[in-house]
Amino acid sequence: MKSLGIGRWWVNGGARKILTLCVSTLLSFLVVEAASRILVGRRTPPGMRFEESTLYSYAPFTRIQGMVLNDVGCVGDDALPKNTRDDGVETRVLLLGGSTSFSARYVSSVKESLQAMHPGSRFRVMSCGRPRYTSWVNRVNFERNAPVWAPDVVVYYEGINDNIYNAFPWLDGAPTVGYFDARSLHSSIFLELLRYHVVDKTFRSVPDFEARPLRSPVIFEENVRRIVEIARKRNASAVLATFAIALPTSDEKLLARIRSEESVMRHFWGNIPSTLAGVRAHEQVTESLAKRLGIPLARVAEAMPHDAAHFGDICHLTSAGNELLGRAIATAVPFRQ
Repeated sequence: MKSLGIGRWWVNGGARKILTLCVSTLLSFLVVEAASRILVGRRTPPGMRFEESTLYSYAPFTRIQGMVLNDVGCVGDDALPKNTRDDGVETRVLLLGGSTSFSARYVSSVKESLQAMHPGSRFRVMSCGRPRYTSWVNRVNFERNAPVWAPDVVVYYEGINDNIYNAFPWLDGAPTVGYFDARSLHSSIFLELLRYHVVDKTFRSVPDFEARPLRSPVIFEENVRRIVEIARKRNASAVLATFAIALPTSDEKLLARIRSEESVMRHFWGNIPSTLAGVRAHEQVTESLAKRLGIPLARVAEAMPHDAAHFGDICHLTSAGNELLGRAIATAVPFRQ
């Protein structure tokens, strides 16, 4: 009798109801997916190119953050092919790092400082550090592009972004969490956003890691060491730098700003105590590597005042801060006559 009732329900419109529900669900999903792609697309910076091996890069001559990028999508002088340069006259300086290296004032300060220190010499300076780049991304990016960039000197200034390997402990290489390509058809942007915000950030991330064993120092050391090795194999000099952060500070306005941004950045860098623990661990690695490998070390952290005149937040510098950063880096750059 039950089977007859189900059959009668099916004949009397049950099949139509199921089909209508499926179509309605599919249409709703498509609408939400389209809205997600539009939202992500609008928030994606112009010229950004998503790449699996290096997370992302920028197209040449992209206009972004008040800058026009060079012929390889980096900040500063164009990266001319090596056979067009005048060897022995021009020194090519490559700056690597994260968002704190994505600054035209930083690049110009390095160049101006070098020219003031070595009158009559020419320098070509560019920064290929970009926001959210970790040591792993910088290492892979340098491996891929070293023949085109052809630097004489490679400077690595970074110390905060590798905290993502502590906050998201399942990551090892590309820090892909939180990046979404609105043009990719390989997966659903809506489902990726849902997984990131509801699952990864809320349940899987560990933003309070200051009391835990840190994963990042080993990862940081291996990648920075490889950057130095790649440079040396290309007969380029390497320079490392201690990483400047604004804490501790007696500047109440700056401190309030840092605290107000903690909730936004804690999933990436960790809460403030965790951020400090990671940066200090990376600084110890940097100093140890510089000593062990015989590399010049720019003492940026020690030279940077902890105030709002030099810091915009916990690590990003103002124009005055970037000028000071450039001068500190330039003093460590070995000069080839």
